Amino acid sequence: MHGTTAGLRTDSTARLADLERRKPEWQAWLRLLGEALRALEDPAWRAPLADAGESTGGPRAPDEPLLHGRVLVVDDRRLARLVRDLVETQGSLAGFRPSADAAVQLLAAVLGPDRARLGGLATSAGVDPGALETVARLAAVPLLQSCGRLLRDQVPRSWSNGYCPICGSWPLLAELRSLERTRHLRCGRCGGDWRVAWLCCAYCGETDHERLGTLVLEGEPETWSVETCSRCSGYLKSVTTLQAIHPFELLLRDVETVELDVVALDRGYARPGGDGFPLSVSVTSGRHD
Repeated sequence: MHGTTAGLRTDSTARLADLERRKPEWQAWLRLLGEALRALEDPAWRAPLADAGESTGGPRAPDEPLLHGRVLVVDDRRLARLVRDLVETQGSLAGFRPSADAAVQLLAAVLGPDRARLGGLATSAGVDPGALETVARLAAVPLLQSCGRLLRDQVPRSWSNGYCPICGSWPLLAELRSLERTRHLRCGRCGGDWRVAWLCCAYCGETDHERLGTLVLEGEPETWSVETCSRCSGYLKSVTTLQAIHPFELLLRDVETVELDVVALDRGYARPGGDGFPLSVSVTSGRHD
């Protein structure tokens, strides 16, 4: 069961400060996470589907994420303010002050993602495309995590795809949960949570145990490991936990275990680029005064 927002805020703020001390090379990313955490407390993000909760594309195909074809409603002024707050932590984006309309365009481009559109926005603003995409992805977190809370009860029990059943992203990590050690994949964007088979690569669906492996880093807690697949050369960090990790906490756990990423990358494994499903959503403005 997830903790309260106040409890999450207190604990996560302390952990962010501790991570900045222990991992100064991640300072820029951690400051972005801090701004996203503050935005999660704003009630303006809590009803993104209130006025347009149904898919606009007719009956949903079995492999389509729940957000595919949806219209999302955002407060454009608050979104622009969040983007500006995030930008202030990034020196490479100094001077970028998007209008409310530009912020909505930026959010729509990153949800797809539509990298051509993101590149065009970066060129128009005269800023680095990579840095702008990083900020845009963090700006989408409050909206997507709100969608995740609203839609989690609609996730099909039969969902067996490796990508998130809510937003189509590849999983951030796998949880081996409870005493039964059931395997759940978790999305780092919306907090999606879906149960999958033990011996199955999230990316390519490989089930041959001879092609699936595990890496363990000496000196790291026994609860953490890395799942690998020799067929697609993909890897996924895995944690043993008694209960589901809070959606925002997933992002912190990812930073805390970056050494596992280094080990996997050194051995030739990688996370796939892009998202698992090409999500199509529309974003419209709606004020929360």
